[in-house]
Amino acid sequence: MRLNRYLAMCGIGARRKAEEHILAGKVSVNGEVVTEPGRQVGPSDTVTFEGKAVSPVEQKYLIFNKPRGVLCAVEDDREQTVIDILPTEMDRFRLFPVGRLDRDSEGLIILTNDGMFSQELIHPSKGIAKTYEVELRTPLPEDKLIEWTRGVEAEGLFLKPISVRRIGRRPLQCWFEVVLGEGIKREIRLMVRALGNDVRRLIRRKIGKLELRELESGSFISVGREELWSYIRNGKIV
Repeated sequence: MRLNRYLAMCGIGARRKAEEHILAGKVSVNGEVVTEPGRQVGPSDTVTFEGKAVSPVEQKYLIFNKPRGVLCAVEDDREQTVIDILPTEMDRFRLFPVGRLDRDSEGLIILTNDGMFSQELIHPSKGIAKTYEVELRTPLPEDKLIEWTRGVEAEGLFLKPISVRRIGRRPLQCWFEVVLGEGIKREIRLMVRALGNDVRRLIRRKIGKLELRELESGSFISVGREELWSYIRNGKIV
């Protein structure tokens, strides 16, 4: 097995991140620093990361409702992260969030220790859209909505959602459903700011056809890999 894949199975991160660690000289095999991601390793080899022995752990997949004000990160010196919220018995799985959801946003994320699954889920070739409900600070006129659907310029980028439509939540004229393809960091907030407005609340409702409706904020459901893929591809309300 390639070393970068082995590290991904140990919960160190997706294969690309594992490659970065290997190239940085943080990984040793049988006491020797290895800087080749393609190095083959087997059951009899001892692999260490930053001086600590690592081995593949049980793969875990959590559907999680991220609360607002919590970082979508593994650890942070000053603020609470999604991993901090989990029960301590989850620590041994070395979970990490798949993709991004900024501190002030809330809603559906996936936590896993399966780097290959993470890479598959976020890769543009999979075409997995994400759906958000967005509340703006002030009502958005129809001409601005049309402009949004056609795409806007923000920070030197052309940003265009797959779709935007008004939804009937109160206050009326302030709530929208926004569907994105390949996400850019804080993309919705950038688009809204370019329209002369601001985001009051942002909730991720769907990853593919997996939809968040019933799971309480800060809670999670543990599922299997194939079960999760089925939810994302075929639909499931949680």
